[in-house]
Amino acid sequence: MRPSLACRCMNVALVVGLVTVVLASACTSPSGAPTAAATGGTVALGTNNPAQGDCTTDTSEAATAVGSVALDLTATTFQAQVVLQSGPPDTAYGLFMQQVPGSCPQPAANAGSLTTDSAGRGQASTTVPRVPGATTFYVQLVPGGAGAPTYTSDRISVGP
Repeated sequence: MRPSLACRCMNVALVVGLVTVVLASACTSPSGAPTAAATGGTVALGTNNPAQGDCTTDTSEAATAVGSVALDLTATTFQAQVVLQSGPPDTAYGLFMQQVPGSCPQPAANAGSLTTDSAGRGQASTTVPRVPGATTFYVQLVPGGAGAPTYTSDRISVGP
């Protein structure tokens, strides 16, 4: 995040391998008053999936990453840019934007879809409203939009 002239920011980041997750971002205006700041980072997308409907098991994709997800949180939105680099060719996935607590598990794809090309690569960008009180955020890709996930991103957690 680059601070503008109207906002000076200090980020607290955790670096794990090649993945950087911004855990907190505090901004102040030139007068010293707090301003709204985005929080997020790029996390791995992989094949380590919790059971269908399991919103509490943490997953770590560092060793099995097949893509990445850039997550961006604002006070009102949860945004994701999903990049699948090595999936099966010509496959459609429903995008599930999970927010814990509050909107997990999602009963249906709530963020559109991603379809891979003939080489198994696909990209999608999506935004959903942020659930008040949610502190953990991640993305899942579910083939055809129903059933168990095939790919799950690492999670980011933020304060309330």
